[in-house]
Amino acid sequence: MNALTLGPYRFTQTDVIRTFAALGAWWKHLTDGIAAPHWTTAGSAWLQSLERHTGTPADGDAAQASTRHDPSSAFAAVGKRLADRFADRPLCDESQAALSTVWHGVLDLTASLRSRDAVPTNGTGTVQHVNVSAGGVPKRHIARAEVDFRGLRGDKQGARTHHGRPWQALCLWSGEVIDSFAAAGHPIAPGSAGENLTLRGIDWHTMRPGMRMRIGTALIETSAWAIPCRKNSAWFADGDHQRLSHERGPVSRIYATVIEPGAVAVDDTVSIQH
Repeated sequence: MNALTLGPYRFTQTDVIRTFAALGAWWKHLTDGIAAPHWTTAGSAWLQSLERHTGTPADGDAAQASTRHDPSSAFAAVGKRLADRFADRPLCDESQAALSTVWHGVLDLTASLRSRDAVPTNGTGTVQHVNVSAGGVPKRHIARAEVDFRGLRGDKQGARTHHGRPWQALCLWSGEVIDSFAAAGHPIAPGSAGENLTLRGIDWHTMRPGMRMRIGTALIETSAWAIPCRKNSAWFADGDHQRLSHERGPVSRIYATVIEPGAVAVDDTVSIQH
């Protein structure tokens, strides 16, 4: 078995291991800044399911963190154990079950957050640019593209170590954020930092993982912040690619999962949904 499938999503072995390894950070991205009552029930059920189905209990300091209503350490511990367990083993039914538990836990959590209005569920904007490349940055502008469960057709990642998971199918960014960087003297433009869709009119202060958006005819769900890498140093006058970090404020690119395929074109409407 050289790949696992969950519904329409295909995971290579690298995708599986990297998904497990990202679990602690993924939890933090999804819940950062959201009060515990909005995620406690869904989070506890997800963690218990992972422990039950994978046999990787979060013990010691991780378990204590969980009881203090900060389960990020517990998720990180479980994720590391899963990544270590399957790193040198062929994909199998056991890894399929663990991956399914992780995947459906994310979807259950984000659905719960939207139902509680803990993430934005309304708002509109437009598509400023559609961007693709054969690998690497910058990406070039095109007028339109088909969107499937892997992302924009015709777009590729130069390296898949940190990219290319089904929950990283699309990368979105704000035209207004790019404008602010350019106005500060940085040589950056839409597509420079590798976003697939440059959006305009969306208040990036409100953007976060867990939001659903209809973009053109495709439905997507934001999943996690895109972590900056050195390849983006060229777009900053001082070479500081960490200016793109979500830890620096509402400036980060964001990844998204494709929920429903479709097509997207320049000037299409972006509609945030429940």
